[in-house]
Amino acid sequence: MDNLIEYRKSDEEIWIEEFEDWVPQRIYDSHIHMINNALIEESSLHKNRFPDTPLNTINKWYKTVFPNRDVNSLILGKPLIGTDINAHNEFIHKEIKNNNLLRSHRLTTPKDKLEQIEKDIKEKGFQGLKVYRYFSSNGDINECNIDDYLTHEQMELANNMGLWITLHMAKQDGCNDKENLKNLTEYTTKRYPNIKWILAHVGRSFTYRPIEKAIDTLKNLPNIWYDLSAVTDIRPFMTLFKNENLKRIFYGSDGIESVSFHGAYTAYGHFHYQVAIDQVESLNYSHTSNRPIISLYEQLLSIKQASKFCELSEEQIEDIFWKNAVREFNIDWQ
Repeated sequence: MDNLIEYRKSDEEIWIEEFEDWVPQRIYDSHIHMINNALIEESSLHKNRFPDTPLNTINKWYKTVFPNRDVNSLILGKPLIGTDINAHNEFIHKEIKNNNLLRSHRLTTPKDKLEQIEKDIKEKGFQGLKVYRYFSSNGDINECNIDDYLTHEQMELANNMGLWITLHMAKQDGCNDKENLKNLTEYTTKRYPNIKWILAHVGRSFTYRPIEKAIDTLKNLPNIWYDLSAVTDIRPFMTLFKNENLKRIFYGSDGIESVSFHGAYTAYGHFHYQVAIDQVESLNYSHTSNRPIISLYEQLLSIKQASKFCELSEEQIEDIFWKNAVREFNIDWQ
């Protein structure tokens, strides 16, 4: 665990002060990744970039960052360049197959054959697909449409099987991009009415803008859900909590490596950047005895403050942290 997170006194103190009496006793984390570097090509820029995170490591991390909480999760395939896709999905299956409280989404690229996807869904128990812009077929991992990294044939299969899809939207405006909104409207209302879409990172709203501009459209679309993973700005949460059906919101962390650094995903106007405080050489603490906290806790602080401003009830907070996922994923959590 030492190479995954340095849990400091400041982290422990903020948990006790802000979260011990607020975070529900149960958490269903709807966005966490497993990594196995042995399944990544030696030449890949992602080889050994992140530590391995098998299930036992994830559970140890949960015990550290969510002390005295009962945590289960939706495991997502980790989209890293050079990954052996079939081997990676087999790895996830073997790790979680004996735990009926866990769910998983199959890492899927446009090159994956329909027969293999269907076989994995039926035989390995994946409840959905995890797709990502790194695998875009148009050669541009930033400015790509949904159907550039998830083919229409794959969507047709997902529609026929009633699958979930965890979607990290590309393009600089995320869920507010004109083409993204147009496609989601077409897919949910006409073309693929049985697919259930989870818009990761509040529709990739690391600043106030994407969800604020898109919410009036998204809230009226069927089969749309959101996870709250990695976002540390309070404003997207306030927009979501104020305008959306709270039953359509899942808590997610984006653990492990993406949220264990001390710092935050900081917004600057329409731009955001991962600011890891330990890497800011000019930073000093001459004016305060307080110290930075892990990004995961910055997220929790923003969720907590947004829930206060939007006057969420304790029951609604429980819904977001675990009850919505348990209901929608058909989990018998006794």
